[in-house]
Order: sequence, then structure tokens, then C-alpha cells
Amino acid sequence: MYERLEDLNEQIASLNQRGRYKEVEPLLQRALELTRQEYGENHPLYATALNDLGALYRATGEYTQSESAFLKAMDIIGDVIGREHPDYATCVNNLAGLYRLTGDYGQAEQLFLLAWDIYGKTLGEEHFLYASNLNNLALLYQDMGDYDKAEELQLQALEISRRTRGEDDFAYATSLSNLAVTYMAKDDLPQAEQVLRQALEVYGRTVGTEHPLYASALNNLAGLYYARGEWSEAEQHYLQVLEVCDKIWGKGHPNYASALSSLGLVYEAAGNYDKAEQSYVQSLDVRRRILGEGHPEYVGNLSNLAALYEKMGDIAKAEQLRKQSREAR
Repeated sequence: MYERLEDLNEQIASLNQRGRYKEVEPLLQRALELTRQEYGENHPLYATALNDLGALYRATGEYTQSESAFLKAMDIIGDVIGREHPDYATCVNNLAGLYRLTGDYGQAEQLFLLAWDIYGKTLGEEHFLYASNLNNLALLYQDMGDYDKAEELQLQALEISRRTRGEDDFAYATSLSNLAVTYMAKDDLPQAEQVLRQALEVYGRTVGTEHPLYASALNNLAGLYYARGEWSEAEQHYLQVLEVCDKIWGKGHPNYASALSSLGLVYEAAGNYDKAEQSYVQSLDVRRRILGEGHPEYVGNLSNLAALYEKMGDIAKAEQLRKQSREAR
């Protein structure tokens, strides 16, 4: 049993890394069933398998199933280990992240604050999970437009990372990268660029330039140049992001598709409609194959392409895509 589960989990990890989510789901369901048979449904390992399934559904935009899996996992951990345990806080944090994605900011804030309180009481304020939760809560406040609160929490997380792990650590760089997004939202682009470049330097030394964290910070820097209207710099950096994503995951991964879509926005803003169309179409193809036509990212991609066709004067194509977008919602 252990060997079969171990092999299954290795397959799942490999497919997740490559973004092949459609192939992952049946394997996760099988792992869940094997775990249930071996340990029963009131066991932390069963809750862990549910959490993994919830994370998959969250990634593929199947939010109802994701919520159900996270709630079951949270109930099991709460009953078996207790509601004042770090593992329970992690379940709460996962559910809060889902509500943030679905725009239920009130619920998300309440749960993030609960997880924050539990982590503080059980692990202390110098623990990386405490700092990570601060960052998650800050990202929520970014989404809510409360940039001052977001900055305050990110600076706290940054200071915890500095004290506990030092400035030459990926956790410190991640806090820097998140802080840069807040500076961008506050239109403090010089400060955002400075912080992002510092994050990229740290990532380069610690995890290397072919790592998801490095790709994320590089993507943020490309977005900064886009916000400035520096199309050539934005294009150059998004092309670098695509190169890194290709090395890490390959061209069939949602992150590659996301970078393609962003590059399309740059080309569109620069008036290079042919290249914009090419980027949008390629992104759409990846998202359809990996995420499915009902996923919010696919629907958003359709809308962007429709708007581009309207600018190009192809009203028929634009209307056709808008119809597809409405039907997919």
C-alpha cells in the first residue's frame, strides 16, 4: 500500500509541475481513495489528500469542488488535531486563498486573520508560516485596494524574514517581490523597480534563474515596464519570462500561457496588432487544453482577443468571441 501510494504521489507531483491538471485529477482521486482505505476518513493524511485535491480544483477554476474539499479537510483536522493547531491554521489559510480568488473578500479576510492568530499563538511571530500568512493577508488587501494596509503587513513580513533567515534568502526575496506589487499599485514605480531588482538578485543567488519564484519576480518587473508605457522594455522582459517558463514547465503550462497573454497586451498597447493576435491565440490554445473553456483565465483571454479584433476592424470575429465568452461563463 505504502509503495503504491508513494508511486502515485510521485506521478502527481510530476504532472502538477508540468501543469497537466486534467491528468492529475483521477490520480488524486485514486490517492484519496487509497488513503481512505488505509487510514480511514478521520485521519490527518486523508485531510492532506483532500487539501491537495482542493488545491487542484482551485488551480483549474472549479471553485465549488475546491471549497468542498478544503472544508472537509478543515473539519477533519479540527476534530482530530484541534482548532488551535498550526495544521488547522494551514487548512484555514487554504480556504481563505480560495475565497480571495472568488472575490469573497470578507470571508477571506476573516479566515486569514484566524490563521494569523493561530500561527501567532502556536508557532510565534518569528516563524516562516506566520510571515507567509502576513504576506497572504497583504495580497488580499492589495486586491481590496487597501494598499497602505498591504504595505504595513508586507514590511512586517519582510522584517521577520530578515531577522530569522537573513537578507540572502528566498523568503526575504518573496516578501520583497510582494511589496513591489503594492508599490506598483500605489504608483511608486521607482521604488517598485528598486525592490524587484533586489528580489531578483537574491533569487538568482539562492534558487537560481530557472525557478518559479524568479520567473514570478521577473514577470512583475515586466508588468512594471508595461505600467510605465515602456513597451520595448516590457516586451524584452516578458520574452525572458517566457524563456524561463519554457525551461521550468514547458510551453504547455498555464504560467507560460499567462506570460503569452501579458505579452499580447504589450503588443496591443504598442499598436503591433499582428503580434498581439499571435500571442493571444497561442495563450488561448494552451489554456483551453490545460484549464478548459470554463476557466476564468480562458474567458478573460477570449475577451482580450475580441477587443483586439474590434480594434482591427474585424467586428464579426469580435462578436463571435464575445458570444463564446458569454457561453463559457
